Parts: sequence; C-alpha cells; structure tokens
Amino acid sequence: MNGKLIAFSGFVTAFVGAGIGFIAANLFPCPYTSQMYQDLEQKYALVGAVAGLVIGSSQEMIRELKQERDAEEDLLRDLNKAIHSSIDKDNY
Repeated sequence: MNGKLIAFSGFVTAFVGAGIGFIAANLFPCPYTSQMYQDLEQKYALVGAVAGLVIGSSQEMIRELKQERDAEEDLLRDLNKAIHSSIDKDNY
C-alpha cells in the first residue's frame, strides 16, 4: 500500500471536514451561553477534521486493497489460463 497517498487523502478530507464543521457551527448558532458552548466553531472544526481524516484514510486504504486484490485475481486468472493451455497442448 502507498502510505503517502493514504496520508494525503486523509489530510485533504480532514481539511474539508474541518471546513464543513466550521461552516456548520456558523450556520446553526447555539442558543446557550454557558462555558461548555463557547468556541463551538473550533470544536466543530476539530470533530469534522478527525472525522474527515478517518473517513479519507479508510476510503483510500480500501481502494488500495481492492487494487491489490484485483491484481492478484488477474495473476491467478492468467496462471490458470497458462496451465490449461499447457494441458491442452499435452493432450494433442
């Protein structure tokens, strides 16, 4: 697997998730004023960034694993064809 590509995908989606969290905090203002509800933009951005990092990295890992699996299946298919072709030539 390509670790750099997985990390890049995670960081890009983390950036997008942070942006979505920041925008969501500004679009839906909180009516409460206690200390726990202060700085919601930062909290939502952090949650969005973490979610984006996890989702982006996971998606890229799954894509990489699928490519590896497809390559292995192609190799096995080619090997199977070669074996059957060799057996067919021996029978004639």
